[in-house]
Amino acid sequence: MNRRRFLAAAPVAAGMLGGCAAGISLEQGLFNECRRPGGHRVLRDRLVRAAWDGVDATKAWDCHAHLFGNGRGAPGIYLNPGFDRPATLAARVRRAFFLNAACAGEDEDSLDAAVVRRLEHLADELPAGAKVMLLAFDHVHDADGRRRDDLSTFAVADAYAAQVARRRPDRFEWIASIHPYRQDAMAALDSAAKSGARAVKWLPQAMGIDLGHPRSLAFYAAMRRERIPLLVHVGEEQAVEGAGRHELGNPLALRHPLDAGVRVVAAHCASLGESPDLDADADPAKAPRARNLDLFARLMREPRYASLLHGDLSAITQANRAAAVPEILAATGWRGRLLNGSDYPLPAIMPVFSVRGFARAGLLAEAAVPVLEELRHVNPLVFDFTLKRSLAWRGHRLPPGVFETRPFFDPGGAGA
Repeated sequence: MNRRRFLAAAPVAAGMLGGCAAGISLEQGLFNECRRPGGHRVLRDRLVRAAWDGVDATKAWDCHAHLFGNGRGAPGIYLNPGFDRPATLAARVRRAFFLNAACAGEDEDSLDAAVVRRLEHLADELPAGAKVMLLAFDHVHDADGRRRDDLSTFAVADAYAAQVARRRPDRFEWIASIHPYRQDAMAALDSAAKSGARAVKWLPQAMGIDLGHPRSLAFYAAMRRERIPLLVHVGEEQAVEGAGRHELGNPLALRHPLDAGVRVVAAHCASLGESPDLDADADPAKAPRARNLDLFARLMREPRYASLLHGDLSAITQANRAAAVPEILAATGWRGRLLNGSDYPLPAIMPVFSVRGFARAGLLAEAAVPVLEELRHVNPLVFDFTLKRSLAWRGHRLPPGVFETRPFFDPGGAGA
């Protein structure tokens, strides 16, 4: 799109990405420079090398990375026409931010392949043995189990995610996404498990999934039989509108899969927004509101969930979530229950991160700032890892085990 018009609309689009003024930063400008992979000097910087000290790279599986595209070159991708060919300038800029973050170029006909090719190059710059877990993303389905393309912002089929992962088993694993209201939900889960899916991903607010719905409860029983965990977004959702059922993101709803014995990973540690405290009053209209992070922490304190409930660290370092970082770093009771994920391609969307903000807050050494800022243009996966390994708050750091997620997802491993 025209660069001048892009710049004029960028503040609006950046606000949409961040959700509020506190969620954006223009300190690194608007655009990722998309430097070509190829052993850049910054990848050998002392800070990057030190980040891997004590971490077994063969266990380092980034558990939260998005596949996407426009579907013109990959039948397994769906993009809502309103997002694929947006009518407003702000919507076009929003789409452009995501495509720029993936360094996919401007050829729409080859976009799907370009997204995968870039991700392969980035993964190949990780130490040998490290992998990226690619997320499928199901369509919205209504209460009758019918697929609703009109309400789905985008979708990535399980078969497509599995296909991409199979091409590079040295670098990729994959996570299925199966809407529990689907008529074929049980069969789809069985197929995904046999095809090597390591988990199931839900975004209830966008996908329209009530975690307490009878079909969800039946699905949990099947998940437990398959010994497959659930990666589920709780807390406020700002990136994907979809069904727009924001009330479905209450962290307390995680009790439904947990009480069914399913291992649950709460994406982002529910680090954004507020929800009704249904423990105080079962009526959402009357219940006092509480921070989603506090509701998640309450569940983490419940002994019956000690072996079942985990949190992932994807997106926690974005500017709109950064206030939660000191609490997460200091939550020593969560050690052994946190799993790292990057939320790729979001670390490469320039306006939603503020590296300098962490330095100003005393969480990051000033000397690390220029290295990390350069890494964002070179390899956002390495940037995300190195930033999190470099953060410290009053003597607290994320231990190496947080980044060694493979045992949780490996069948028959420590987390099964």
